[in-house]
Amino acid sequence: MNYIYLSYGLTENSPVYKGLKNISIIHYSTIPENGYNTHLISIENHSGTHVDAPAHFLEDGKCISEYGVEELIFDKVLVIEILRKEGEEINIEDLKNTDKIFYKGVDKVKGLNDKLSETDFLIIRTGFYKYRQEDSEKYLTQNPGLSPDLIEYLRENFPFIRAIGMDCISVSSFGNPDVAIKTHQNSFIKSEKYGEPLLLVEDMDLSNISTEDRIKKLFLMPWQIEGVDSAPCTIIVEV
Repeated sequence: MNYIYLSYGLTENSPVYKGLKNISIIHYSTIPENGYNTHLISIENHSGTHVDAPAHFLEDGKCISEYGVEELIFDKVLVIEILRKEGEEINIEDLKNTDKIFYKGVDKVKGLNDKLSETDFLIIRTGFYKYRQEDSEKYLTQNPGLSPDLIEYLRENFPFIRAIGMDCISVSSFGNPDVAIKTHQNSFIKSEKYGEPLLLVEDMDLSNISTEDRIKKLFLMPWQIEGVDSAPCTIIVEV
């Protein structure tokens, strides 16, 4: 078995969503002066690779610290590729017409709907991750995003899906804030016609995903800070 990260490490140069404070890492105590090292780290909870929980947009939503360990382990991971340019929306038809499906522990001969029906973590690779280093301003302000209708379609038809992740600073387009709010709200609201509210993982590192990889398990490990809506996270997959 092999293990790889699908999350970025945090640095002071990590791009953060517009309006958030930049990450600050201060070498607070040093071995020459104090005999030991400590660091003072200042970071907003939606920085770097992070997971949005329902409390991010719902007053009565679940905080990320309220999730049990078993809710953060996934063994039916499906990665699909829907390449998108700046600001483009990913809608239902885009999903239905995708012809790039990575083999991630599901049967290749099944159709897309069958694969989605048994998926618990859906990863959508847009290819936009390349701008994280090449052009951080484009990465932060021109990302493609999921349409609210697509979220509703997935929740209504594939209630086994518990999380969606993307290689963008947000799962919704920065350039259309009203749609962005609706995309998140549709992910978290409770309804009899849906499964459980989704977890949304943003700013994933999908540069190492290969068609030869077969993910056996995905471990989603958010910072354990009581009472916060969402948190930075580490993602490790067993391939």
